[in-house]
Amino acid sequence: MTQSELNNVANPVGIVDPRWKDLYTIGGITAIVMEIVLVLSIAAVFIWPYAPGQISTESIFLLLQNDRLGGLISLDFLLVVGNLLGILLFLALYVSLKPVNESYALIALALGLVADVLIIPARPISELFTLSDLYAAATTEAARSHYLAAGEALLVLFNGTGWFTNTLLGGLSLLISSLLMLHSNVFGRLTAYVGIATNIAVCGFFIPGIGLLLLFLSLPGYIIWYIQLARTFLQLGRRQTQSPGAT
Repeated sequence: MTQSELNNVANPVGIVDPRWKDLYTIGGITAIVMEIVLVLSIAAVFIWPYAPGQISTESIFLLLQNDRLGGLISLDFLLVVGNLLGILLFLALYVSLKPVNESYALIALALGLVADVLIIPARPISELFTLSDLYAAATTEAARSHYLAAGEALLVLFNGTGWFTNTLLGGLSLLISSLLMLHSNVFGRLTAYVGIATNIAVCGFFIPGIGLLLLFLSLPGYIIWYIQLARTFLQLGRRQTQSPGAT
């Protein structure tokens, strides 16, 4: 009997460890919220396009002064929100997939958590708001030049090592989880295949010429995948429970 078959015997469909029921429910709710955030992000880009690297630092400072909400969105704030929510999703994925292979499930969790932490320094949004305020209040050209230089240094981070690593590790984490789903008695094969295809596209974002296209192509996949994850986790949260020591 294979390890996967042994796991299916020890963890039959419909039986859930009561220790994790709340986490499954939270994971399902989180997937729904992440779905909403993703859709809002796609819609918002047509109203407040991504600004770093696209317009000058001075223009960004002026945008932050004249339209605080628009400036916030144009600095990828919704990406930060999505990554922070992802912490809860990674935890739910770990506890649901560790019966399949705990080693790989733990690796996926570690990669995902590191990825989520890296987004904070890669999106210095609060610092840019502060510099924008200082720039607006400056009374000399020397002071304004100083704040512009500081702003340019921060804006480089938006496409720097932190963002690159965040995207790669996040994609690898979810790809590992998707591969584990193929051997799980909890997730359907369609969920696994959608996750695999979507996160392979994400992991290819660094390929010159087509990287950004692959990232955009992954968005419909995530829209479908989050719905599938939400349904599965919410179902797990309502299932019959079994004592951790029961056989």
